[in-house]
Amino acid sequence: MKHEIIELHNVQIIGMAKKGGACDVDNIVGGYLAFNEAKEECPKFWGEFVEKIVRPVFFEKQAPNAFQKAAIDNGVGEFGLCTCDIPNHNCSTCWEANFGACCKNTFTYVIGGIYKGGDIPEGMQLFPIQSGKWLKIHFEGGMKAFQEQYTKFHKEWLPAHPEYKWAPNSCSMEWYQGTDIESPDYQCGVMMPLEN
Repeated sequence: MKHEIIELHNVQIIGMAKKGGACDVDNIVGGYLAFNEAKEECPKFWGEFVEKIVRPVFFEKQAPNAFQKAAIDNGVGEFGLCTCDIPNHNCSTCWEANFGACCKNTFTYVIGGIYKGGDIPEGMQLFPIQSGKWLKIHFEGGMKAFQEQYTKFHKEWLPAHPEYKWAPNSCSMEWYQGTDIESPDYQCGVMMPLEN
């Protein structure tokens, strides 16, 4: 996989957040996402983002309201941030332990962009991310191959590259660039903060 090291310092992500959480065998409790349903529910959340921001402003050419303006001004949609409240972990071990199993741990998924300032409208939050070096992975095959590439990164590529250590108590971010998500050349991938 193509990869590069980038530096991020004093960055906050602004965006729409959906909390994941406790589940039982039969349902999602309290409207929260279960870890084992993230592969289905996160894309649905992106659908909500399109309906709330992209369709009205860009396709229907409506004047943006305050929420939509904040999203546009801060590039909301450039990142998918995954963070959780499990102590002494990183998202690599979190991913391995929780996806595919029903668990009581929680995570928050944020459709966001880099906060550039201005009002934070109701329905959006700020999330600080770790300063320092980040590993940025470029997936191949566009959005259609995203889940496959995501799994390959965690299960094959990262274990084969022990020189890259995930920073403890940290998040992960998906990144997206471009507008034609149907194109096999659409650019996307994942980013992880590196241990100092």
